Amino acid sequence: MRAKPEIAVTKKSHEKISISATQQSIPLDIVMEILSWLPVKYVLRMKCVCRQWYTLTQDCHFIEKHMSGHRIKCSYNKIPITPPANSQDNFQLICGCNGMLLKKRIASNKFLIMNNATRQMLELPDPHKNNFGMTFSFVPSTGCYKLVSIYNDNEETGNEGCEILTIGSDNSWRTINFPSLNDANKKREKIMVVSAGEAVHCIKLNKVRTCFCAEMVSLDLESESFKSTIMPKGLFSNWEKVWALDWNGCISFAVRVEEVINVVVLEDYKKLKWGKEKIVTPLAFTNSTPNLMEDLVPLFAQNGDLWFWVKDKRFMAYNIESGKINCIIWETEASKMEKCGFYVGPSSLINLKGMQPVKK
Repeated sequence: MRAKPEIAVTKKSHEKISISATQQSIPLDIVMEILSWLPVKYVLRMKCVCRQWYTLTQDCHFIEKHMSGHRIKCSYNKIPITPPANSQDNFQLICGCNGMLLKKRIASNKFLIMNNATRQMLELPDPHKNNFGMTFSFVPSTGCYKLVSIYNDNEETGNEGCEILTIGSDNSWRTINFPSLNDANKKREKIMVVSAGEAVHCIKLNKVRTCFCAEMVSLDLESESFKSTIMPKGLFSNWEKVWALDWNGCISFAVRVEEVINVVVLEDYKKLKWGKEKIVTPLAFTNSTPNLMEDLVPLFAQNGDLWFWVKDKRFMAYNIESGKINCIIWETEASKMEKCGFYVGPSSLINLKGMQPVKK
């Protein structure tokens, strides 16, 4: 029978006292449960206790459990009205995924992924110079993280291009053929890029004479294949006022009608399966604030909350079931906010391949 190990405890007098490990040990599942409740900064300290705890904190199952048990945090761009003289270390937030933030250095236009909780960062190769939409996603079916960059391939024709970077396996961006839906009779008015679930959607609003029509090109992140869709003509009477957003992992389209927001969800973009009913969300809180509806922009729906950007001023989470505001993020008078660059999610212990400590 295997001998029970002993733990040596040293007193100030240097006298060693042997204590049975069975008296000191805690079952690993209980250790995991306790550590999963600690904030990231304390877990990083606890991993130094012993080799077993260090291994535990690197385990993907523990990292997932830890992330799911912590409250969300909000990250956003804060733009000073008067920019500081030294902007070398200033970043623009693009988006986020699983506690990691995709940022761009303002001075050099270089992109990087940063985990603010663990103080680790990953420098990224340069994407196409004319990119106008970039997403950062986790693909559960393959267990990898992918970035997608949509760029203007030809300014004269308005054709789009697409490139992908898989973290940990790609050293440079890979160009994939982007379907062209251009028509000589169509005039491009607006393009929206939305990441939802395991797909990235590029919605193109075109004008034909006096009418607007919408087309959508969807990229499946697992197979890296495209699907092109012409939006139904009767879906909205005026596509100019439609927002595309992520609704709990599905691409959706929202329009404001007086003090109500109507949302249509595309539950399965591959089969073109639309939600049976339109989601009608009354915004009673706007009654007390004149002109608020004009500044209100829906961003995404997550965990029962519909997040809004109130132009330049604040972000807010509106609980759809209760009809109440759950969270408001204000900015000071010395700064303003911008719609792009807002991320809601928990802190995480994830460390991507190639990440390095942030330089002080």
